Amino acid sequence: MSNPNFAKNLRSLCNQHRSVAHVCRSLEMNRQQFNKYLSGQIYPSKHNLVRICHFFKLTEEQLCLDTNDFLGLTSSMSKSGDPQISGHIDRAIESLPVDIEALSRYEGYYYSHFHALGFPGSIIRSLVHIYRDKERFYSKSVEHLWDKDLPDCKHHRFKYNGVVLYVGGRIFITEYETLAKQNICHTILFPSYRNVVDSISGITCGVGSLNSHMPLSARVEMRFLGKQVDLRVALSGCTLFDADSETIEQDIKDRIKCEILPHEYMLTARDQ
Repeated sequence: MSNPNFAKNLRSLCNQHRSVAHVCRSLEMNRQQFNKYLSGQIYPSKHNLVRICHFFKLTEEQLCLDTNDFLGLTSSMSKSGDPQISGHIDRAIESLPVDIEALSRYEGYYYSHFHALGFPGSIIRSLVHIYRDKERFYSKSVEHLWDKDLPDCKHHRFKYNGVVLYVGGRIFITEYETLAKQNICHTILFPSYRNVVDSISGITCGVGSLNSHMPLSARVEMRFLGKQVDLRVALSGCTLFDADSETIEQDIKDRIKCEILPHEYMLTARDQ
C-alpha cells in the first residue's frame, strides 16, 4: 500500500547522492520505474522495496515516516555515526589513501580475461566497470558462467561490487559477490605506462564460484572498451571460452597463461 511520505523521503535520500542516475545504477533499477517512485505515482513492489531499504540501510517503516520525523532520523544517524550507515568496513575504506589523478586514467569499461576458477581448460571473459563516486573509485563486475555454444548448459550469473585503490604504484581491486554472497576477490594490476590506456594486467585471486570453493589465483588481462559502452552488446560478449578458442586474441592467451617457470617458484603477474 502506498504511503504519501515515501516519495518525499526517497527524494530526500537521493539528494544526498551524486544523482538519481547514480542511485538507479547502484540499485540496478530502471530509471523510468524509479522516477515513478520519486513522484509518488506508484509504490515499489515488495522485491524492489527490499532492495531500496537495503541500499539506504533503512526499514520500510522508517522510509514512510512523517517527513519532519524522517529528516530528524537521518540527520541524527549521520551525526552519530550510526553503525547502519558507517560500519567498520566503511570507516576502513575511508581511511585508505586516494590518488584521484592516478585512477582517473582507468575510468571506464573493460573485458577481463582469466582462466576460470573452477572450470579447468576454460577462459572467462567478464565485464568490469571502474567508476568514480565523489572522492572514491569503485568497480562493478559481471560474470556469465556458461558456454553459449551449448544450449542445454546451466546458466550461472555473478555480480561483484568493489573498491579500487592506487597504492605503491599498483592498482588494487577488492570486490565481493552480491548475489550468492559467497565470494570475495582480490586483484592487483600493473598501471599502464602508455599515453592511452588500452590494457592492464596482473593477478586475481578468490575461490571457485561453484561447488568446491577452492582458493585459487590466476593471471588476468583487462582490455579497455571505452568510457561508455552499449551494455547489452558488451554483456553479450561475456561467457566461458575454450582455452584454445580463436575468439580470444592470442596475445591475451599468452599473457594469462598460468605456467610457473622453475626459477620462479610462484605465480607472478606479467608486466606490460
